[in-house]
Amino acid sequence: MNFVEKCILVGFALAINSWATSAPLTSTTDDAVPENVLNCATVMFSQPSVKFMHKLRPSDPSALLSVKDLPEGLRWNSRRNLVEGSIDKEGEYGYTIVVVHDSDTVEVPVSLTVSSALQQPVPFMGWLSWNVVQSEISSEVVRTVADAMVESGLADAGYKYLVIDDLWHAPVRELITGKPLPDAAKFPEGMGACADYVHSRGLKFGIYSDAAEETCAKAYGSYGFENIDADQYADWGVDLLKYDYCGAPAERDSALVRYKAMGDALKATGRDILFYMCEWGERQPWKWGTRTGATCWRATGDTRDGWRGKDGGVGIVESVAGMKDLWPYSGVNRFNDADMMCVGIHGTGKSSNDLVESPGMTMTEYATQFAIWCMWSSPLTLSFDLRNPINPDDLALITNPELIAINQDRMGQAAEFLFENSDGVQLYAKDLENGDVAVAVLNMSDQPHPFTIDISEIPALESGKSYHVRDLMKRCTLPDVINRMEAGELAPHETRVFRLSER
Repeated sequence: MNFVEKCILVGFALAINSWATSAPLTSTTDDAVPENVLNCATVMFSQPSVKFMHKLRPSDPSALLSVKDLPEGLRWNSRRNLVEGSIDKEGEYGYTIVVVHDSDTVEVPVSLTVSSALQQPVPFMGWLSWNVVQSEISSEVVRTVADAMVESGLADAGYKYLVIDDLWHAPVRELITGKPLPDAAKFPEGMGACADYVHSRGLKFGIYSDAAEETCAKAYGSYGFENIDADQYADWGVDLLKYDYCGAPAERDSALVRYKAMGDALKATGRDILFYMCEWGERQPWKWGTRTGATCWRATGDTRDGWRGKDGGVGIVESVAGMKDLWPYSGVNRFNDADMMCVGIHGTGKSSNDLVESPGMTMTEYATQFAIWCMWSSPLTLSFDLRNPINPDDLALITNPELIAINQDRMGQAAEFLFENSDGVQLYAKDLENGDVAVAVLNMSDQPHPFTIDISEIPALESGKSYHVRDLMKRCTLPDVINRMEAGELAPHETRVFRLSER
């Protein structure tokens, strides 16, 4: 396509998409809350008759919080600064947070949608192609991976989304209509046939685009073609769109407009397409992502296959630094994503091999990645090469039903980061729907360290009570505990996760 033809096509697409890109922005958003008042989400979601929990975090710890106008079924827990309970009837609800600091009082509205039709009531689980496949993506790869997901038991464990990443595109769009086209050599039967095969295996099919003229790998993006692309994705039978942000303007307001244009376009198709924002956390999407129609958003840069990144790369160390304090902004239908996991790659990837001190990790480190992703309620996305047999140790880890249950808990809480001690050992706690509490101990240091869990340091637990303990990593029951629990000596980079139930 020459320059003139390209200009004509872009102009045509911009004209018929103008209604989407100029759609008004609503004012009911998390980022309408002054940061000097609250640092937590105020746009919330829940399912009917499912326990709901909304943790509030004031910007100044000395501020006093209260709540008024609570809907029937919800109550205020002043000891923990949270709203909890359940609402049986679907609908739109609201309540007000009252923040008192010194002599100032600020009232902050909260919206709560209770629905049995939420797009993402729990974090999605699946496989993404980029880390090991990249430009080799094809219908053959998709069929092979779909078969492997089913036959290995991954699908039964909950991994339902097969998502193709960048470079599925033909060199140019269809000239007359502007529709996106798959590379005919890679997808000779077309993308619809590819999606049909994935669906025939009981899985869901995802695709990739970008909110700019070009994708990260320089294929064509969707900016100006939002409605055309969304309609085509719906016709193909796409169930998820991963939407990147390479080549787009840096400021937050432009990102919001561009993402909302695609979110609106997807909604207008009438097909239930999960909208996954991938803007790497640079513009704090946890504060405005719900405004676009997205139900999850990347909160970090691209995760690499290594414990520690270099030259700006993101290993586990950097993932933890970026994610650990975002827990007040996560919840049902609004999940912070720590990116696809590198469990199972073992240094054999492509882009996942760069920007780390040493590509590949130990099984201890891979277990930490999987466990802490589960605790954070991050989407669980695999990225190792499913064209090859799965290592039994990797398979056992990523199908651990007790860890997956923590991730898929219907209350949607992200683990609260409690503290890091002088040895570099971190403590996390996650409230679960049935009243249990998942507690994770993570050794970030390069040395082994013992750790004792003090029950009084976990807000959801009470000193003096007896708790039943389940070790979720080893999948065994431990002796009951009162007041203190020995986590044992943690190896360098090891994580241990326990589920505590009141006796």
